[in-house]
Amino acid sequence: MVPLLVRLLAASALLLVASMPARSVEWIYLQGPLGLQRLSVRLSELASPEALWEGDSDLAQLNRATDGRYARALETLLSSPLPLQQELDNPMVQQLELLLKSLLQPRSNSLPEAAAAATTTTSSLPVLRRLASSGVPITLMSVLQAMPGNERTIRLDQALPLLRRMSAQHDEVDQLLATLQAMPSANQESLSSGSLKVQRRTFQLASGLEVTLVRPLGVPRLPTVVISHGLWDAPESFLGWADHLASHGAVVLLPRHRGSDIDQQAAMLAGLVPPPEPQEFLRRPREIKLVLDALEARDLPGVADAPVRDVVLIGHSWGATTALQLAGARSLPAPIWRACEGLEDSSRNPSWVLQCSLIQAATDQSLLDERLSRVVAVSPPQALVFAAGLQDLSIPVLVVSGSRDLVVPAQPEAVAPFRAYPGDRHRLVLVQDGTHFNLPSPAGADGGPLRALLLDWLEEQPISAASAVSDPSGLRLFSVR
Repeated sequence: MVPLLVRLLAASALLLVASMPARSVEWIYLQGPLGLQRLSVRLSELASPEALWEGDSDLAQLNRATDGRYARALETLLSSPLPLQQELDNPMVQQLELLLKSLLQPRSNSLPEAAAAATTTTSSLPVLRRLASSGVPITLMSVLQAMPGNERTIRLDQALPLLRRMSAQHDEVDQLLATLQAMPSANQESLSSGSLKVQRRTFQLASGLEVTLVRPLGVPRLPTVVISHGLWDAPESFLGWADHLASHGAVVLLPRHRGSDIDQQAAMLAGLVPPPEPQEFLRRPREIKLVLDALEARDLPGVADAPVRDVVLIGHSWGATTALQLAGARSLPAPIWRACEGLEDSSRNPSWVLQCSLIQAATDQSLLDERLSRVVAVSPPQALVFAAGLQDLSIPVLVVSGSRDLVVPAQPEAVAPFRAYPGDRHRLVLVQDGTHFNLPSPAGADGGPLRALLLDWLEEQPISAASAVSDPSGLRLFSVR
């Protein structure tokens, strides 16, 4: 999600293109913190590593002094394709524009006041359509070339408080982990594949929903599992989890959420569709319910022997948010939602780009599905969208978060909201050095660092600091409660 988030942020620069004279940007300035001297670079010097090496700007000289390190990084950033939005009123784009405007601005004396104000105009759809129809790849470089005015300043001094806030959030988690003992190592039986052979197939429900089935050869002995993938992801990223659980006796079903999967991302980057709409927030739970309906009606091929009750739902990232909805969490209006209008809130983090876009589809209706017996929420964006509704959780939830997750940081999105979980049936596990991407497990992997933990939760084993679920050769797990 991080590379895509950066691309979307850069793409929202398109929203600042106004109907002004087509005098393109020539100079970029990097404004440092504490009044430090700005670094200059000509836009033409950013055309290639060679151009920057031969340049005479501040950044060109710094690049030569660091043996080309800046050139390699800038080339990747500037040449990345950007998702050209067809719909400019998409809430996700609005959140990115808010952040962009605080970090990118014209030099105060480079444009007349009226012209500078015009650069914040969001009515740039004609320009975007021309760019989309030109056939030229849309990159950050082409955006900068199209922007009006002579100069742009990238406000690193404004970015610094955001980085400090994220650093403080990670420090809090590190301090918490320092007070805890790592969970003991799992036995080899839990870490290794089970004794059952596994088969896979993909099919479509009558509704058109695509589902991947991973099941053991033999009679299932564990509850049925449904796995919901995250934003711009796919079932394939979780086949390692599915293979491990199926080899131990579980039928696993992995629906593909077409409105926000990896194919939707590709179409968006090609300029064919906008980012996922807020209604996807309600569509995803409905798709899980369709899977449960088909399971209960015995309409799924090859799973006539799968248990239809006490299903365990596992979700990652946005899929974890979906899992919490189906466990009973409600998206009730909360005062904190007003923080979406600014950047100052101490809990703000990258996942708010998604969460702030979802609250437009929020509903006080409970989506609880009583066919579920347990839920696993791995790296869940939840603190904002469920700010007032976590007390409605009715199914035991296992929350898992990585201490180095930059996309959905553990402190504001797992540790803090977990305090609102009702009762003592829920559990929170932190993974030291876990990120947003190293907790899932794709096909061909060993099931990843969570494989023994997921198996224990599926078998309704009690989870505590004494639970033997860690991989001795992998990341360390810590039980917070």
